[in-house]
Amino acid sequence: MLGTKALGRSVIFGLGYVAGTRAGRERYEQLRSGAVTLAGQLRQRLDEMPDTSPASVADAARRAWDDSDITLGRS
Repeated sequence: MLGTKALGRSVIFGLGYVAGTRAGRERYEQLRSGAVTLAGQLRQRLDEMPDTSPASVADAARRAWDDSDITLGRS
């Protein structure tokens, strides 16, 4: 049979466990919310950055190069 000391310890342990898991869940939600916010900010910054891949830089250079005034073999 369970003694009163053991019963009291079990109740206190149970209350501590419930309080600890609730606090842990709240902290998890805080960390998750912060991570989601940070990821959103990083995505926004990446979307605002110009594309600097070699292909896009070469395409931009081709578009910027105006060779309409160059004539070869004719004066």
